[in-house]
Amino acid sequence: MQRKLIHMQEIKETTAYKKSLKGRILEAAMKAFAERGVKAVRMDDIAQMLSISKRTLYEIYEDKEELLYQGVVHFDQEAKKSMRAFTQESSSVMDIILEAYQRRVVRTGSVNPLFYEDIQRYPKVVEYLNKEREHAYDQFLGFLQRGVREGYFRENVDYELVAQMFNAINTFVMNQHLLSRYTIQKVFANMLLIPLRGFCTQKGLQVIENSALGKDDK
Repeated sequence: MQRKLIHMQEIKETTAYKKSLKGRILEAAMKAFAERGVKAVRMDDIAQMLSISKRTLYEIYEDKEELLYQGVVHFDQEAKKSMRAFTQESSSVMDIILEAYQRRVVRTGSVNPLFYEDIQRYPKVVEYLNKEREHAYDQFLGFLQRGVREGYFRENVDYELVAQMFNAINTFVMNQHLLSRYTIQKVFANMLLIPLRGFCTQKGLQVIENSALGKDDK
């Protein structure tokens, strides 16, 4: 009985260690990918950063694509979770849209543009991002329609078309590698902020003018 208890404790400790190590690998790898791009970071580099063997690394993540995929999913879901918490506390759709815009600028601006180019080489990651983009389209359209009801956006606009155009522009920005040619602030201001002003009512424009984004434009 005692041997069995000891064995169970050893299994428990090993599982806890591997779970902790899995998280540390994910953190270290995604930090390196964000700083240098995915292609420039080898699995060897990640193992060395954490002072672990390649064998241990491959026991937890079968290859670089699986590691990248798990990292993208984890940090994307964490960002969405944080944004959901914000939306529950905010009563204005304009506050939500502007907060999402600012967060995306900060998040994207801290990442090497090579990262966004490199992830296109990994089908599993691309498939995940495409599915999430479809969900984001529906959510964005819902926010635009809510903005009309709240009086921030004009009624005489086809918002389904607007949402599709934003989706297409976002894909174009990534496919044409614009983030490596222009600053993130310039890309996002022209991609979202300027068009947003175009379909705002006076009430919506006032919110933008009173926001940090409005002050930055002056």
